Amino acid sequence: MPQIYLCTMGANLAPETNFAKAREQIARYGRAHYSRAIYTRPVAMESDLDFLNALFLLETDLDSDALKLHFNAIEIDLGRDRTDPLSSQKDRPMDIDILGNLMHKDIWQLVPSYLKPVISTLKPMANSLQQQLDFQHE
Repeated sequence: MPQIYLCTMGANLAPETNFAKAREQIARYGRAHYSRAIYTRPVAMESDLDFLNALFLLETDLDSDALKLHFNAIEIDLGRDRTDPLSSQKDRPMDIDILGNLMHKDIWQLVPSYLKPVISTLKPMANSLQQQLDFQHE
């Protein structure tokens, strides 16, 4: 049964290029719907490079564990060193995270504060997808 996950993506090394490459790879795992992308200051790390960030919904048949493995592979393919214990504190070509399943009613509260401004660009699509899923389960 298809799942819909709310996810984040961010990059501060060649962000426009890496966003395009990541989107291309994400498309292999299902149908993605993206918010607008915004530049933000780094959070919980020191860097002079701003991040390009976005939210996205992914309709997929994968469970969250399998999907996270694919997201990690995309990050590595784009140049992120996930073996470095400090990788979360360094500049990165891509970071993709799953916030949760759209079925959870409080999912939007998990969106990081720096991405709150783009929720409105994705929530109408989320509502439409949720209605479609609800209709399929009736």
